[in-house]
Amino acid sequence: MARHSRPMVSTFMWTTAKTKCRAQDRGVTYLLFSIVLSTLILSGTAFSAQLDEARVHADHGLQLARSGDLQGAENELRQAIKLEPRNPEFLSTLGTLLAMGKKLDESSTLFRKALQLAPQDSTSRRYLAANLWQLHRYPEAKQELQTLLRQHPNDAAARLLLGMVSENSGDYSTAAKMLSSVPDEVSKQPESVAALARSYYQLHERERARTTLSVLSEQAAGQGVLLGAQIADQAEDFETAQKLLESVSSSDTDFAIVQYRLALVEYHAKRFAESQSRLQRLIDSGHETSQAYNLLGWSYQQQANLKAAAESFERAIALAPADESNYLDLGRILLAHGSLRIALDVAKRAAIQFPNSVAMFDFKGRTESRMLQFTDAIRSYKRATQLDPSNADATLGMARAQASAGLNADAASTLDTALNRFPKDARFQVEYALMLIKQAETGDAVARTRAEKMLRSALAIAPTNQQALYELGNLELNDGRVTEASRHLEQVVKLAPLSSQAHFALARAYRRLKRVEDAQKEMDLYNRSKEADSRDGGAASHNDEAKN
Repeated sequence: MARHSRPMVSTFMWTTAKTKCRAQDRGVTYLLFSIVLSTLILSGTAFSAQLDEARVHADHGLQLARSGDLQGAENELRQAIKLEPRNPEFLSTLGTLLAMGKKLDESSTLFRKALQLAPQDSTSRRYLAANLWQLHRYPEAKQELQTLLRQHPNDAAARLLLGMVSENSGDYSTAAKMLSSVPDEVSKQPESVAALARSYYQLHERERARTTLSVLSEQAAGQGVLLGAQIADQAEDFETAQKLLESVSSSDTDFAIVQYRLALVEYHAKRFAESQSRLQRLIDSGHETSQAYNLLGWSYQQQANLKAAAESFERAIALAPADESNYLDLGRILLAHGSLRIALDVAKRAAIQFPNSVAMFDFKGRTESRMLQFTDAIRSYKRATQLDPSNADATLGMARAQASAGLNADAASTLDTALNRFPKDARFQVEYALMLIKQAETGDAVARTRAEKMLRSALAIAPTNQQALYELGNLELNDGRVTEASRHLEQVVKLAPLSSQAHFALARAYRRLKRVEDAQKEMDLYNRSKEADSRDGGAASHNDEAKN
């Protein structure tokens, strides 16, 4: 039976989709290729005078694909491959159809089989790389593209895809090199322009990033400009982000989106009053959205206007009662300001509204613990861990609540389980050590030894864990190992220069070492830190993050 090396599938049309990301994260937006079949064309020689059954199935499959019946086409191609399993053209064509249906793993397997039979088939290799990219298997995608570029160094599509894959995997140097080498291809897709600009920002080449993003405003493509502004905002290039947004033509469709994005840029630039004013104007103009009220709440919070912030979040909740983030944001702000009773009311309301929310029950447990309602907190944390046993924060919260309630055996059981489940999370060793230190205060020497072992184990995992360093330094100081204690406490004050307790402990260590001047300096720092704590009212640090 004749074999043909020319592929039956002619082209892919590439489109992109971006995943949602929040502002607290490091600000990175990942882009994926969704492979879409645009045209299936018979090659000039693929079916000439071929009447055997396999090729009849393949021919019919291609006809069905052109008519839009992809499932029928898939069935026909499977029949063709069953009859002629070593035909790379059939394998590649079915791989293409499966990629359209998001059956990417099987599609990739077929492309690999096709390439084993026809290693020089650049089209199949390119499509395989696109599959692997969409599957987030970046190293494999890179390997296929590098092989392709060794065969065809000037393959523009492969260079573009390698640039996108490299940007996704954090290899910004390669991303910039590849994407900048195919400017015509990059300019066709706003997402590619954004990827090149993001790579330049990561390489600290701000002017090149700005020049790249200027292409988007010249194209006058609204969504592309919004994406470019987001990239600049994430890179803290607020001036460029604002210019891009202001370049969007004002239309009824874009107005609210653009104004919100401008307010978000102002918020990130710490121009909170400007952000507040813009949002208020937007709302007053009739564009009331939960998103706008949420950001307005954060803007008020940053200006220490708790009442207005709470009212804004309540309005956000009323407009979008199914969005639990508004409840959480309101609760966190109330908790940060010490409004515990109101925060607990919000948590209880939210727990009824979202009975299967891990984040909500974790927050409820934290609020109850702050209010010393440890029995209730244990119940809340238990619910959170039932919903998600892999949630380390809820597990840690439950252990702390159990220990605070005097249920040491329960806390120890929770922590023992957690040490096995979360071996890389040093917080559990620290929490276990704190419980053992309390036991050691009653004269339990074994608990004292275990506590120090736990703290050293925590530092082996996380050498800069401030609490572990502080507690170990205190233990050493109380044991008379003053030199070791001062070394650990010095690390703490470097990591947390505003920690009053660390300065006080280090002052004690210096006095014992006869370092009088150093001890006095630490006492002065201790007093200043205490005064700052008093001015802040002991409130927890405010969360200054906002939703994208």
